[in-house]
Amino acid sequence: MVEHSRLESQRLFERAQAVIPGGVPGIRAPENFVEGAYPIFLAGGSGAYVTDVDGNEYLDMLLGYGPMLLGHACDEVDRAATRRQQAGFCLNLPQPELVLLAERLAGLHPCAEQSLFFKTGSDATSAAIRVARTYTGRDIVLRCGYHGWHDWCLEGDAGVPAAVTESIIEFGYNDPDQLRDLLQKYRGQVAGIILTPVGHDFDAQIEPPGEHYLREVRALADEHEAVLIFDEVRTGFRLAMGGAQELYKVKPDLTALGKAMSNGYPVSALVGCREVMAAATQTFISSTYFPNGLSMAAALATLEILEREPVLTQITDVGQQLATGLRTLVDETGLPVTLSPYPQMPFLYFDRSLASDQDRRRDRFYGALARQGIFAHPRHHGFLSWRHGQAEIAHFLEGVKDAARSALG
Repeated sequence: MVEHSRLESQRLFERAQAVIPGGVPGIRAPENFVEGAYPIFLAGGSGAYVTDVDGNEYLDMLLGYGPMLLGHACDEVDRAATRRQQAGFCLNLPQPELVLLAERLAGLHPCAEQSLFFKTGSDATSAAIRVARTYTGRDIVLRCGYHGWHDWCLEGDAGVPAAVTESIIEFGYNDPDQLRDLLQKYRGQVAGIILTPVGHDFDAQIEPPGEHYLREVRALADEHEAVLIFDEVRTGFRLAMGGAQELYKVKPDLTALGKAMSNGYPVSALVGCREVMAAATQTFISSTYFPNGLSMAAALATLEILEREPVLTQITDVGQQLATGLRTLVDETGLPVTLSPYPQMPFLYFDRSLASDQDRRRDRFYGALARQGIFAHPRHHGFLSWRHGQAEIAHFLEGVKDAARSALG
């Protein structure tokens, strides 16, 4: 195990605390990792690796929380973005990439007859709620899963007025009976149902849908004339080109997309059937930066590579090899974890219900991984990129073997 220097990371963090609330806000704050084991600032990335500001290199198993499907610094994508940048990209009117990307998505995603473009996943899910309410003339939204940081999906959080979320009702994943009861309770008032088709809450193992769950949700939405919205910001272009809805053969009315669509450039999309998407012309959805072509050019290049190269096949194959190796190591070591059911999104999850000292074991395990030059999140599932190959899988498995001894010691 190598003890990495983190002096420059710490110096930057001390400076940041003077000028930024908390120093590093949100999910990237040091307390969400293992303090003292991870860097706080990164300097760059290439392929399947990132380098921190102290010059330490890490195998990246988080990939910017998902966007870097092709790996860091993909030349073809970066060149496409640079060409648009050099021609100008923050213009008074949209650039041709707006139409080209909408046309490309219409040929790739099952429900994508029309598209609207934004910058973040939170933008896309919030637009979906606005469109669903406009289309139905109703207010109540039933939601399941994480959908971003905007007020409507953070009931009970500091700074969020109760009045903003009183029309947002949460339901449990893989529980069609609860959803059925809520639709009956609010019959004729529900504008939309929004959920992640694959369950992936923070600090929880990934959960696949039950055999008939998504079809039941689709049928319930139809019965109650509610708009069905899939949040595929994480699963789109990763589980399949058409996301979880292609994999499970259930088509929603609207879908929020982002992350892997542009290999790290800030662009997201709300796509959906023409009839429901038409409601977007009856409400206000706009931003100075939504029509910028730079990130759309990157998305077009990313989708071109995904269609031309066996990217998803390779990621799945490598992920299955990793999953096989992890199952063997877990059996051999007795490491008290569960493994992700999706090879493209690996996660060794220390379920707190298994033992009272699971948090300690988790931190010892992931801290040991970080000290071996492996960047994986202790409380968030991971991702694989096109640049993760045999050497990276071997590195990760060796790291897990050593880290297991630390966790159980």
